[in-house]
Amino acid sequence: MFAIVYKEDRVPMCARLRADGPDAVVYWNSEDQARGFLSSKGDDFVSAYDVVRVDDDGLHQMAQALGCRDEDLELVPFPSGG
Repeated sequence: MFAIVYKEDRVPMCARLRADGPDAVVYWNSEDQARGFLSSKGDDFVSAYDVVRVDDDGLHQMAQALGCRDEDLELVPFPSGG
Protein backbone atom coordinates (compact mmCIF):
# COMPACT_ATOMS: atom_id res chain seq x y z
CA MET A 1 0.00 0.00 0.00
CA PHE A 2 1.12 3.53 -0.70
CA ALA A 3 -0.01 6.92 0.58
CA ILE A 4 0.67 10.42 -0.70
CA VAL A 5 2.17 12.93 1.71
CA TYR A 6 2.89 16.63 1.49
CA LYS A 7 6.66 16.93 1.11
CA GLU A 8 7.33 19.78 3.56
CA ASP A 9 5.57 18.48 6.67
CA ARG A 10 4.97 14.82 5.72
CA VAL A 11 1.22 15.22 6.33
CA PRO A 12 -0.61 12.58 4.29
CA MET A 13 -3.54 13.14 1.99
CA CYS A 14 -6.55 12.55 4.18
CA ALA A 15 -10.28 12.05 3.95
CA ARG A 16 -12.76 13.50 6.47
CA LEU A 17 -14.80 10.54 7.69
CA ARG A 18 -15.66 11.52 11.24
CA ALA A 19 -15.74 14.58 13.44
CA ASP A 20 -13.35 13.32 16.14
CA GLY A 21 -9.78 12.12 15.79
CA PRO A 22 -7.43 12.51 12.85
CA ASP A 23 -8.65 12.34 9.28
CA ALA A 24 -8.25 8.98 7.57
CA VAL A 25 -5.12 8.50 5.46
CA VAL A 26 -6.01 7.78 1.84
CA TYR A 27 -3.98 4.97 0.23
CA TRP A 28 -3.52 3.28 -3.12
CA ASN A 29 -2.82 -0.41 -3.73
CA SER A 30 0.27 0.24 -5.84
CA GLU A 31 2.92 2.87 -6.27
CA ASP A 32 1.93 3.23 -9.94
CA GLN A 33 -1.68 4.01 -8.94
CA ALA A 34 -0.55 6.62 -6.41
CA ARG A 35 1.86 8.25 -8.86
CA GLY A 36 -0.80 8.13 -11.58
CA PHE A 37 -3.19 10.01 -9.30
CA LEU A 38 -0.56 12.70 -8.68
CA SER A 39 0.23 12.99 -12.38
CA SER A 40 -3.46 13.37 -13.20
CA LYS A 41 -3.60 16.42 -10.92
CA GLY A 42 -0.78 18.24 -12.73
CA ASP A 43 2.78 19.37 -12.16
CA ASP A 44 1.98 21.37 -9.00
CA PHE A 45 0.79 18.19 -7.27
CA VAL A 46 3.76 16.16 -8.49
CA SER A 47 6.18 18.75 -7.11
CA ALA A 48 4.33 19.28 -3.81
CA TYR A 49 3.53 15.69 -2.84
CA ASP A 50 5.44 12.43 -2.57
CA VAL A 51 4.39 8.77 -2.57
CA VAL A 52 5.36 6.76 0.53
CA ARG A 53 5.07 3.08 1.35
CA VAL A 54 2.52 2.31 4.07
CA ASP A 55 4.66 0.31 6.49
CA ASP A 56 5.52 0.71 10.18
CA ASP A 57 7.96 3.58 9.56
CA GLY A 58 5.67 5.36 7.12
CA LEU A 59 2.66 5.06 9.42
CA HIS A 60 4.71 6.35 12.36
CA GLN A 61 5.86 9.41 10.41
CA MET A 62 2.30 10.12 9.27
CA ALA A 63 0.97 9.80 12.82
CA GLN A 64 3.64 12.19 14.10
CA ALA A 65 2.78 14.69 11.35
CA LEU A 66 -0.92 14.47 12.28
CA GLY A 67 -0.22 14.64 16.03
CA CYS A 68 -1.78 11.31 16.92
CA ARG A 69 -0.75 7.81 18.01
CA ASP A 70 0.18 5.30 15.32
CA GLU A 71 -2.73 3.05 16.28
CA ASP A 72 -5.21 5.93 15.88
CA LEU A 73 -4.54 6.23 12.13
CA GLU A 74 -7.32 5.03 9.90
CA LEU A 75 -6.62 3.96 6.32
CA VAL A 76 -9.12 4.39 3.48
CA PRO A 77 -8.55 3.01 -0.04
CA PHE A 78 -8.72 5.35 -3.04
CA PRO A 79 -11.10 5.56 -4.63
CA SER A 80 -13.09 4.97 -1.47
CA GLY A 81 -16.06 2.69 -1.63
CA GLY A 82 -14.73 1.00 -4.75
